[in-house]
Amino acid sequence: MGAGYLRAPWGLLHYRCGGDEPLAGQLERGLPLLLMFHQSPLSSRRYRPALDGLARSCVPVAVDTPGYGSSEAGRGVWDVDRYADVAWFVADHLGVRRPWLFGRATGAVFALHAAARRPGRAAGVVLHGVPVYTEREKADRLATFAPPWAPDEDGDHLRWIWDRVRGEYPWADVGLLTALVRDYLDAGADFARSYRAVWRHDLHDSARRAGPVDLLLSGSADRIAAMHERSVAAIGHRRAVVLPGATDFLAEQEPDRFRAVLADTIDQKRVTTG
Repeated sequence: MGAGYLRAPWGLLHYRCGGDEPLAGQLERGLPLLLMFHQSPLSSRRYRPALDGLARSCVPVAVDTPGYGSSEAGRGVWDVDRYADVAWFVADHLGVRRPWLFGRATGAVFALHAAARRPGRAAGVVLHGVPVYTEREKADRLATFAPPWAPDEDGDHLRWIWDRVRGEYPWADVGLLTALVRDYLDAGADFARSYRAVWRHDLHDSARRAGPVDLLLSGSADRIAAMHERSVAAIGHRRAVVLPGATDFLAEQEPDRFRAVLADTIDQKRVTTG
């Protein structure tokens, strides 16, 4: 596994990748590029256990969303258009015309909209746990959900973050909870910036413009598993799969299972399209 930075117009963009050789060498072997976007307010760390395995069938590049992980956001407000265009910035930088796009949760919204922004350019799209909100839900969340945390000399903000993460994932062990808290801290006090972008965005318009995606993926133990039926209804797709027992962190907890699903999806399309 490797990692690095790209110098983007807004600042440094951090990424992680699989395999032992440089990205250029992997791409020269004809493997498809897989651009991966994480859920907020986390980071590409959540994909680390899966990257080397994925590198056997593609060139996985997991980016830290601007403002999250180790990526800079620069100035200005980020809407879903800007987040989505990160995919095409990376693809252009690597000289790849038709990458595969993968996204989880908020990252799924960005991946779908990236496909919508450049219809026909993505070689394929896989979405894992798509958050599909009603207009009322979006308005309610914009008003009340995920307020910024305030640094406190006594460290009470650390307890606030810990309690929030533990409340969302009560089944998680202390190691995973600690890793998630680290991601929250990296995101900064206003960790919900990308949430607000999603709540202001018209996902249904993205779905219409993007066309059918290759796979809608969910898990029966996913925190937003109830939204899978909404995504199946809202987004055109070739396949929809619910993995028994899989959580939000499929790539981290079951990397071989995660890799197999993605590799199978990519290989199937390669066979059917020649």
